Amino acid sequence: MSQQAAVELRRILVPVDGSEGADAALNHAISLAGAVGAEIRLLSVVDPYVLSTVTERKEVEEELEAVVEEAAARVRDAGVEASTAVETGFPHEEILDAVADDDIDLVAMGTHGRRGLQRFVLGSVAEKVVRLSPVPVLTVRTGATGRRPYENIVVPTDGSDAALPAERLGVNLTGQFDAVAHALSVVPKGRIRSSETVEAQEEAARKAVDRVVALGDAAGVRVEEAVEHGVPHRVIVDYCESLDADLAVLGTHGRTGVERFVLGSVAEKVLRLSETPVLVVPSGWEARE
Repeated sequence: MSQQAAVELRRILVPVDGSEGADAALNHAISLAGAVGAEIRLLSVVDPYVLSTVTERKEVEEELEAVVEEAAARVRDAGVEASTAVETGFPHEEILDAVADDDIDLVAMGTHGRRGLQRFVLGSVAEKVVRLSPVPVLTVRTGATGRRPYENIVVPTDGSDAALPAERLGVNLTGQFDAVAHALSVVPKGRIRSSETVEAQEEAARKAVDRVVALGDAAGVRVEEAVEHGVPHRVIVDYCESLDADLAVLGTHGRTGVERFVLGSVAEKVLRLSETPVLVVPSGWEARE
């Protein structure tokens, strides 16, 4: 069992619309909340700009009221505290407003929701939330792979300062679930600056995973190391698949330049391609003290 203190994630926001993707995200949120002692805030958003009549809007409001109440019952049955809200507006804006107004520490959402003009598509909404959220965002695909409680958590890193918040959260969550962290750094294929060599890149990658190992040692968390070569987002996705990982935790911005991958662009590509749930952590984010 880990020696580290619990992650201070007190309130998790879960946007729900009755879709399979949102349902999958709620399952993960319940596991997270149970592990760290958080409560769950359930939010449905009525987008009036795609509804043609007042009657249609009223029907959608009633349906979403039922959706959040049903979700709240599931959360409470799992022994986790829950609250609900149905708001009206642009979905990503309402979600981000809730993050600020409700003192949210983490958002968990599906990457695809119901389609059609009458309901928002969580795929596009999730991308906007990941780009703009000041707190970590967990995205879960419909039919996502992995287990709950988590057993294997992948922590991709380039060793940059921007990657450190994701490393810390990844290791901390690994401890909460008594799981194994897998520190992964990728030496990208492509041109190399004249001032650097492949050996220098490999050394930087080694130092990056060593930093995660050090965080694990300090927290009493087991960390496995891996340095791979290839296209970063593909390596991360393939590594998670080969490991049958339960969660990937990575930052949104990393080192720039052709010699190292940019975690911002990599995070977006991993988010779109990974069957493994992905927890994206903004650079500069700090957990509650």
